[in-house]
Amino acid sequence: MKKTLMFLLLIVLIPFITANSQFDNWSFQLGLGISEPMNELKGESPFIYVPKWTGYWLNYNTTPPSLDSTILYNIILTDSTNFMKQNYGVGTGFSINGAAKVNIDKYNTFRGIITFGFSSFNSFRADKSGQSPFPTNQGFQTVSVTYSNSFTAFGLGLGLEVAPTSFTKVFTPYFGATFNFNFFSANLTRSYGRDSLKADFGPEFRLGAAFHGGLELKVSKGIDIVAGARYDLGNLLLKNTRSGQQDAINYGKTNLSLNDEEGQYYSNLHDPNGVNKTFYAKKKSINWLTFFIGLNFYPSELTPKERK
Repeated sequence: MKKTLMFLLLIVLIPFITANSQFDNWSFQLGLGISEPMNELKGESPFIYVPKWTGYWLNYNTTPPSLDSTILYNIILTDSTNFMKQNYGVGTGFSINGAAKVNIDKYNTFRGIITFGFSSFNSFRADKSGQSPFPTNQGFQTVSVTYSNSFTAFGLGLGLEVAPTSFTKVFTPYFGATFNFNFFSANLTRSYGRDSLKADFGPEFRLGAAFHGGLELKVSKGIDIVAGARYDLGNLLLKNTRSGQQDAINYGKTNLSLNDEEGQYYSNLHDPNGVNKTFYAKKKSINWLTFFIGLNFYPSELTPKERK
C-alpha cells in the first residue's frame, strides 16, 4: 500500500518540476453524480424489525424473522446487523464534485489537477418506523419511534490527469489519479415524539487516493460537457479504533470514532438498558464509486481578448 501511495505522489510531483511546463491554460469542472458505497462502507440498514415483545424483550440475539405484514413489529437496533463491527450500513447517495486543472505541456495532454468531492450516502433509503419499548420512571412504555442513519465524505485531492486527444479541442477521453485528504462523518438518530437521541461519528481525517476517467465533448467556445466515473479509496492511511471506555459509542455522544481499524471497542447502541458491551471491530475500507456528469469552463476562451 505504501508503494502505491509513493507512486501516486511521484506522478503528481514529477510533471511539475519539468523544464517545459506551461501552466497557461486553466479550466474548471463542476459535476453532479451518484455515489455507490463499496466494500465495508455499504451494508443493510443497521435497524431491523423484530416481533412485538412479550415479557423480557431484550432478547436481541434471536434471529429476526422474515417480515410479515400480519405481525405487529417493534423496531430496535441489534448487533446482528454488524453495524460498526463489520460495516457502516449505508446505501447509494448523491455526489457533488469539482476540479481546477492546468496544462503542463502546450497541447494540454498532461494536466495538474486539484479536486474536491462531497458524497452523502443513504439518499434513497427511507427511515424505519415502528413501535418500540422505551424506559420511563414507571417502567417500559411502547412509543412510536423512527430510526435513521447517514454517512458523508468530503475530500480534497492533488494529482495528475492525461487527455491524449485534447489537442483536437473537440472530443477527448481523459484519466488520472489524485492523492486525497478526506473527512468522514456519520450519525445514528432515534426519534420518538418530539424528542430524539443521536450518536455522531467524526469528523474523522484519513488519507486516501482516487482514480478517475471520463469523456469531454466541446459544445461551445469555452465550454465542454463531461461524463465520467471516479473510484475513491478513502482511508488508505490513518485508520483508527478507540478502545477506551470513555470512547464508548452511546447515543448522545459526539466526535465518536468510526473504528475502521481492527480492534476492541465499547458500545451500548445495541442494548436499550444502556449497558456498555465489548465488541471487536473488523478493519474496514471506506471506498465508493461515483458516476457523474458536468461541465468544463475555460476562462481564457470565455473572456474576450483585447484588440491590439
